[in-house]
Amino acid sequence: MKILTLFLVISVASVAVSDPNLVLIHYDSYGGYGEAVLDAAFNIWPSATILPVLDDWPLFNNALTTGPYDIIVLENWNVNTDDCDWATLNTIYTTSDTRIFLSDWKLSSGGTGVQTLMNTMGASSAAPISGGVIPHYAWEPAHDICMGIADWNWMDPGLGILNNRLTVSDAFPVTGWSASPTAGEAAICVANDGRSVISGFTPAYAVESQAIWENILIFMWDGGSALQQGTWGSIKASF
Repeated sequence: MKILTLFLVISVASVAVSDPNLVLIHYDSYGGYGEAVLDAAFNIWPSATILPVLDDWPLFNNALTTGPYDIIVLENWNVNTDDCDWATLNTIYTTSDTRIFLSDWKLSSGGTGVQTLMNTMGASSAAPISGGVIPHYAWEPAHDICMGIADWNWMDPGLGILNNRLTVSDAFPVTGWSASPTAGEAAICVANDGRSVISGFTPAYAVESQAIWENILIFMWDGGSALQQGTWGSIKASF
């Protein structure tokens, strides 16, 4: 029994994934919302070096030159993002193994490179959410990003509606704004590198914000298959 137990311990240790070395997070904070991404990252990766940047594009752009990063997070739902170095981020995405999370209120209207990165990652267009808070649904409930999340509702932090409906090209929708997979209604999507994420849904002010962020970050670093359900094959042609 002791030999078997030791073998199991060794086996588990041999497949364990270590924390990322370096993580860069640009986040917004307003009205008590926005800290969940930091809480999640520090909770799941206690040994990682995590560099948080709050609403400071010169600092963030300079930090991009000090990588390489394992993960870069951009959860932009408050401040103007025109001064972000989108060209460098696009180069990082296309030429390195860095995983990027992209959520930006200007996905549907940005003219300084955010849409180029969105397109590169596998979403072809975005349309802003209007008309108040609407329901959000798990399209792939067994996906790592969705596991254990019981409440996908979200709240308006008082700055207007800053989410987007996504149309995808070669990204994989995991959640959406309609009860079942529908063209032009995607929300959280796995990008075409299989690990990065494009999101028209803002986790910062979700009801289960930290839990959703933990799922996203764990998936990006050491999650299972980028697509676990059979739904995608039947709906791909409609996007």
